[in-house]
Amino acid sequence: MSDLRARSLSIVGAALVLMFYSELFFLNDGPTKTVTDILTRPSAAAVELLELTTYYAFFAWGLLLVLPYAERLGLAGIILAGCIFGWVTEGTIIPIVYEAPPISWVWPSISWHAMVDVLLGLFIVRFAMRRLGCVALALLFTTMGIAWGVWATWTWGEPTMPRLSPAVFLFFACTSAAIWLGGMALLDRSGPWQATRPEKWGIAGVTVALGLLMATAGLPFSVGIMVIAGATWWLLVRKSERLSESDWRLPSGPVRLTTYGLTLIVPATASVTYWLVWTNGWHIPIEEVAGLAMIAGALVFFWAIWRAFTTR
Repeated sequence: MSDLRARSLSIVGAALVLMFYSELFFLNDGPTKTVTDILTRPSAAAVELLELTTYYAFFAWGLLLVLPYAERLGLAGIILAGCIFGWVTEGTIIPIVYEAPPISWVWPSISWHAMVDVLLGLFIVRFAMRRLGCVALALLFTTMGIAWGVWATWTWGEPTMPRLSPAVFLFFACTSAAIWLGGMALLDRSGPWQATRPEKWGIAGVTVALGLLMATAGLPFSVGIMVIAGATWWLLVRKSERLSESDWRLPSGPVRLTTYGLTLIVPATASVTYWLVWTNGWHIPIEEVAGLAMIAGALVFFWAIWRAFTTR
């Protein structure tokens, strides 16, 4: 496989996986509407999805350049790389990370992006698809589906945000899962590629420039997250020469078609769960859940920093 083809498959595949967990599993309002709009304006919605994928290709590219350094620190390194991905996602194209410091430094950048997008989406689920049997994997996907269906009610507490009907949610879940599955298939079929020095410096330069541009509106508090992100990046790179045995390598190589087929459990279970909560009028207490997630994210980040400094 050519270096260019391997790089392209990796970037596009990772972008689709990260976009799924960041936007669609999360049920972010704009991207959710884009997917459901496929029913009424397919051409325009397809263009919007392509644009969103392009943004995530940039984020994924940067993450893939950092992961070889992060993997040498094991789980802690993956978490720290995920934090950088979260801060870049929320602080370059949009200014969310600067809007309510220090809460916005953790939620959703660490509590969701690092823990769900990167750790769960790129690593744990894809590890499981290679190592677990059908029963255990089906249980994992069922749990994910239930969590998705319950989490989908987070918007119900806001009167200005729309509620998807169960039928529309079924379409949304199946379409989103197709994007997720396509991303995993591409990423699984990519091969190793060698990042070039100009590539690394180019992505880093664009990221810093966009971050500084967005951070201007949040001065002086935005300086805090810029320093934290820069120090985290430096910690990963500084430790790069310390080779340690680690099982936390980005999974590679295709899996069986039957294993891919089991992913259909996720949208099916999510749709049934969503129908149940819709029928009974239940919805998740978003403020309490987000608060707990923020505390957990902060604790995990500090643990990862401590672990990175003590890894030998």
